[in-house]
Amino acid sequence: MPQDLRIPLPRPAADTPLGHVIRTRRSVRQFPDAPIMLAELAQLLWAAQGVTDGEGKRAAPSAAAQYPLRLYVAAGNVSELPQGLYVYEPQQHALAQVRSDDQRPALAEAAIGSQPWVREAAVVIAIAADVAAIEAHFAEQQPDGRRGARYAYMEAGAASENVHLQATALDLGMVLVGGFDDAAADAALHPGTNEETIALLCLGRK
Repeated sequence: MPQDLRIPLPRPAADTPLGHVIRTRRSVRQFPDAPIMLAELAQLLWAAQGVTDGEGKRAAPSAAAQYPLRLYVAAGNVSELPQGLYVYEPQQHALAQVRSDDQRPALAEAAIGSQPWVREAAVVIAIAADVAAIEAHFAEQQPDGRRGARYAYMEAGAASENVHLQATALDLGMVLVGGFDDAAADAALHPGTNEETIALLCLGRK
């Protein structure tokens, strides 16, 4: 195609419900000391990995429906939910407590540089994945068996964006944190497992 050929496109439908959410989505890095509701947290988790049909399909696309992601919830200021670390169980749409202490400070310490919003967020949803397992499943695909890792990272990105859009629709603030010490984050969230922490989703009231 010639470099100077430009095709004008129809205007985007930015005033539809979804268009409005996409247009108004912004990263928020300042959170007041105010709780989010348990129902809001439930909606955010469902948007990331919730079951959406009778076949067990989930809200975010997954290569070959392998669903390698696991969501950890570092709850600090959520109504009707004690502080602690939880894991989201999509099939039951429930939270299982892993630890009773607040892991937000440990995650803030793991963050690269000064990122106080990790500690100040009402809740941090951490996305982890068993990357080795998904690599083994797609070992015959190039390049060099790493295709599975790419699929896991793609799925984490899709789940993160679902949460970001859902947070915007709920008038909550969110920022995605990808800069952290991997070993420190893994130790705070899932020590002794093969899982890798991929992203920290910091959420709270605006």
